[in-house]
Amino acid sequence: MHKKLMMACMAIAAFAAFVIAPMASAATLTENGTAVAVGSSITGKAGETKFTAGAETVICSAADMSGTVTTNSGGAIAGEIAALNPSFTGTATGGDCTSENLGPVKPTVNSKLCLSIAKGTDKGTVTGCAGAAVTFTLAVTNLGINCRYEKSSIEVEITTSPKDAEVKVVPGQMVPRESNFLCPAQGELDMEFVLTTTGGTTLTFS
Repeated sequence: MHKKLMMACMAIAAFAAFVIAPMASAATLTENGTAVAVGSSITGKAGETKFTAGAETVICSAADMSGTVTTNSGGAIAGEIAALNPSFTGTATGGDCTSENLGPVKPTVNSKLCLSIAKGTDKGTVTGCAGAAVTFTLAVTNLGINCRYEKSSIEVEITTSPKDAEVKVVPGQMVPRESNFLCPAQGELDMEFVLTTTGGTTLTFS
């Protein structure tokens, strides 16, 4: 009898795992509980963002971007952000970002960006789309030089419901210099964007 009871419990547990697992693996970007339609425009806003390269840190006080949802079904989420779209502002002259020693710095994202969140995970990647790398330039205003950085992909993580939808760059990733030996050889991004509709409505990953 004891053996039969144990077998029954094991069967129930196996069935529960089979039923629950697919539900837990689903990922959807939602607005008020409804999936955001493919083709919808969304925005991302960040507070302080940083690019740290050795003893040098570039600090922007705010960042804004807008993009389009390209996939939002079957447990996968994807979106695109046009090149030059993300904008960064700081407290230096002309709204440039500040740095430890270089003076005002103006960041520019040169590549189109594609965000992809795989089914069943809170991790994702940002690439330059269609196999291209993520590239961005830090223009050092006072010195008249451009520091260009490039990485094939950048890992991100998302916050899930009930928290607001956020996309954060995973710490510890070094982005190498692509040009200009006068610039730091590599640096680490520190930024987190909160996603909303273009009208400012809260979104969630659920």
